Amino acid sequence: MPRGLQSACPQCGAPLVFEGASSLTTVCKYCRAGVARAGVDLTTLGKIPDLVATDTRLAVGMSGSLAGDAFVVLGRLQLDQGQGAWDEWYTSYADGRFGWLAEVAGRLICTVKYAKPVPVARFDQIEVGAPLVLPELGKFRVGEVGTGKFVSAEGELPFTVALGASYRFVDASGAAGEYLTIDYGVDDRDETLVFVGKELSWDEAHLVGGAPEIAGPGKAEALACPSCGAPVKPVLEDTKVLTCASCHAVLDLSHGALALMAAAAHRPKPGIPLGSKGTLKGEALEVIGYVKRAVTVDGQDYSWREYLLHGPKGYRWISESDGHFLLLQEIPGGRVSRVIPNVIATCDKRTFKHFQTSKARYVEIQGEFYWRLDASQQVTMDDFVSPPYLLSSEGTAKERVWSLGEYVSCDEIWSGLKLDKTPRPPARGVAPAQPNPFGAKAWGLLGIGALAMIAYIAIAIAADTHNARKVVLNLEVPLDPPGSVTLSEPFEITGSPSAVQIAGHADVSNAWVGLDLALIDEPTGEADLAGLELSYYSGVEDGESWSEGKNAGAVILSAVKPGRYLLRVEPVSGKDPRGSLPTKAYLTVTRGVFLMPPAVIAFLGIVLYPLLVWLRSKTFEVNRWAESDHPIGGSSGGSDGDDE
Repeated sequence: MPRGLQSACPQCGAPLVFEGASSLTTVCKYCRAGVARAGVDLTTLGKIPDLVATDTRLAVGMSGSLAGDAFVVLGRLQLDQGQGAWDEWYTSYADGRFGWLAEVAGRLICTVKYAKPVPVARFDQIEVGAPLVLPELGKFRVGEVGTGKFVSAEGELPFTVALGASYRFVDASGAAGEYLTIDYGVDDRDETLVFVGKELSWDEAHLVGGAPEIAGPGKAEALACPSCGAPVKPVLEDTKVLTCASCHAVLDLSHGALALMAAAAHRPKPGIPLGSKGTLKGEALEVIGYVKRAVTVDGQDYSWREYLLHGPKGYRWISESDGHFLLLQEIPGGRVSRVIPNVIATCDKRTFKHFQTSKARYVEIQGEFYWRLDASQQVTMDDFVSPPYLLSSEGTAKERVWSLGEYVSCDEIWSGLKLDKTPRPPARGVAPAQPNPFGAKAWGLLGIGALAMIAYIAIAIAADTHNARKVVLNLEVPLDPPGSVTLSEPFEITGSPSAVQIAGHADVSNAWVGLDLALIDEPTGEADLAGLELSYYSGVEDGESWSEGKNAGAVILSAVKPGRYLLRVEPVSGKDPRGSLPTKAYLTVTRGVFLMPPAVIAFLGIVLYPLLVWLRSKTFEVNRWAESDHPIGGSSGGSDGDDE
């Protein structure tokens, strides 16, 4: 990159060089004076305070590239929100563009000033978590609406700094990893600038030169605990909060030196030991931090445990509650394409149902963390589930962070992290994102049952059509004289084997008739035997009329083969003194009748097991949602708003 304006520091006379075409301010390396340029004129802005020590991997003088476009890191801006300083690195490109490079949780975010004017809402009109649609740039989701107080700088900057001024900004992300920053300046008189870019891996950025070198895990220096004086050595360069292994105090490293945040009342005992290493989902990870968190719902405290893990691809979390585990990682809010508060959210084309909204707090802390963990602060958490996944957001009115988790078994955690000697927590109840072991099976079995039932009905209809009901014999049976036997004329039963009904009636009154029946195969003499009783009694007792029995009835013979038959009938009868018997009984023989009991048995055989599995699936879901904001069978509130 060609060198720019060269001059001398107005404060101490040391040589100054403005390398970037967009650079308006530089900090003298010798006297720390801030120097602004207007054309060739230089103005002293006063002494810039010393930089706050941060464990950054970047340095002024480094060079790298974004999507093949080379850049040089020309300056460093330090801002503070009251929870520790952070760095923004000013980058300049050969074509005159400029942008910023930032470290976020071990990741690199690289943005460049957008060349065209972009209409944006006022700073006070943008809400955290809301969608943000900009012409030509697309759709984003707001992750942070904040202000940062200028505390220090080095090298060059693309604006004239005002020591102590608070700069307003909005950070947002897109669905495909795009990042957006809107710089609103100090007040409404400043020009609003839009910067767009993406997340880069350290390899993709191709950073070389400068100092310090890009550090790796385990290179942090040991520091003395301000509480007990014991040596404290962070595992990672990004660490902002950690605990002392000797006195268990919670220590703040966000300003580059250890400061006491809180004295630990006791040493928490993580269920997964810190320092555990292994592989989960194909990724090498180490457990470096542990927190116990809690919420209070209707006066009842509910707690769970979270473990911070680090690997070559960044940070991951394990969340454990009642022996159930989730493996989570932070995701850009832009991947969440739709949110209907208290109803649903959509991420990666998957719809998640709202499970619970709560205020979470920290109860126990151990290990180290890449952000300034504030144990006194509560954050709002919104959980959405689509088993085996859980989508969660947490934050405040100024910042919201999204994470995506997947339910994993205890066996997978213990095997992956080599925890053979560590006791396993017993699993209790149903977890929000736990897969329903009966769900897919139940619907599959019900589907198979439905198809089988349709097939059965179709076969029954076809059989009934082929063997349509048909009366094959009408027979009068004399009842007098008693003991007489009636034999029908031969008759034909055609079609395939079918059920045959023999129905009879007789006008009996306070009497009964018994008919011994034999359906005889004429060629073979083989017979199917049956009995039919017709009886009817009535009277008046204690002024109340009563009756019992019927003077009509029927019997069914199943699977009667086609052929030539005779019907033999031998009647017996009896009556009360006041009763009467008719002289004849009448019989009708019908082939092709429908058998209800076999149909019922077939129906139960087809649907009973799928129904039982479905009921177990339903019970599982009732238990899943019992502790949510939307219990099944209970009342729940929602919102009709949509952020599309």
